[in-house]
Amino acid sequence: MKGRQKGGCTKCAGVILCIALLCFNSGEQMSYIRDLSGSITTEELTALKEHMGGILRLKEEESRQVAGNMSQSLNENNATVTIIGLPIKRVSCVEREDIRLMPGGMPIGVSIYTDGVLVVGLGSVYDDKNICPAAEGGIKAGDVITAVNGEKVTDSLHLSRLCGEGGSLCMTVRRGGTVAEYTIVPVYDMDMETYLAGMWVRDSTSGIGTLSFYDMESGRFGALGHPITDIDTGSVIDVKNGSITESQIIGVSAGANGSPGEVIGSFSLYADKWGMIDTNCQYGVYGESVNMPVNPLYPEGVPVGWANEVYIGEAEILCTVTDEGIAAYDCEIIKLFSAEESGSKGIVIKVTSPELITITGGIVQGMSGSPIIQDGKMVGAITHVLVNDPTKGYGIYVENMLEVAE
Repeated sequence: MKGRQKGGCTKCAGVILCIALLCFNSGEQMSYIRDLSGSITTEELTALKEHMGGILRLKEEESRQVAGNMSQSLNENNATVTIIGLPIKRVSCVEREDIRLMPGGMPIGVSIYTDGVLVVGLGSVYDDKNICPAAEGGIKAGDVITAVNGEKVTDSLHLSRLCGEGGSLCMTVRRGGTVAEYTIVPVYDMDMETYLAGMWVRDSTSGIGTLSFYDMESGRFGALGHPITDIDTGSVIDVKNGSITESQIIGVSAGANGSPGEVIGSFSLYADKWGMIDTNCQYGVYGESVNMPVNPLYPEGVPVGWANEVYIGEAEILCTVTDEGIAAYDCEIIKLFSAEESGSKGIVIKVTSPELITITGGIVQGMSGSPIIQDGKMVGAITHVLVNDPTKGYGIYVENMLEVAE
């Protein structure tokens, strides 16, 4: 009888313990801890300490040095949340720099010149028979030719002149992340009276976009939020140099389901430069400010809203879609992805402003780079529109942009 009573008491205690753990696991403390990201700020660490109590404990480790950039300082330390001595959550704590940005929203003309000459297509040259010397030598569309017989290629006219001399040509080619050499022998074209290699090339491109921000201390700017790619090959263009200038909005082609719209703008290559481009990557274009304008909606600038501060809820987009200049339009952040893994598609937004929907249908081409503001902080920039629903689109965290802007 005593053995049965003892066994019954053990089961009862186990049931009570399980119920207690379930209640504790669904409580405010554990909910707060589960929602913490793997990297938190010093302010969030202080808040975490305030949530500690009962059987929860916080074990902090010694600080260590990490590489610094525009989004974090040099000091990082780790902390582990434990329950009855068992680790349940480990976080790294980063002390962030106080960065203030001038948000953009202004339309810009973007002009870039390639580092080398981009091959955009191949064609035949007639020499008794149709032949393509470039293709026979191993050249492909998307290749970047950087030198011929050891001489650095400056632009497409320079390459044409080198090919026009005839003879065997050793071309230094950048393909993806590798560099190799290919030998081609141009053939003489009777109609054009010169030697031809049978390839079309390009050394520059231009277009319209939106300025995202410039750092009020360092002078670095960021725009677009996605790379500039060649229209024919889809390759990300390697920049030798480039510039952004003021652009004028002359019209809008509204978007509809299955048909993305477009902001129609114009700019002059001879206009005053706002900035000089030195980087074109998956997170947009970046460079040094020259004579940047002030955003009239936020003339004092705004603080950075880090990725772990962004939440699902109301926000606003800053953009220019009329000749009246920059305006703020209501939107809603409806989904968030990890800043470490999402690239230029970390934020999903839905335009809720009736005015913007009336003018553009939602998000259109040319709005790429438009700042996303939440609670008075710049948290990201628009990068893509969902073709089947132009009221929705993707954005990039400004934190990701700052990591490559420096």
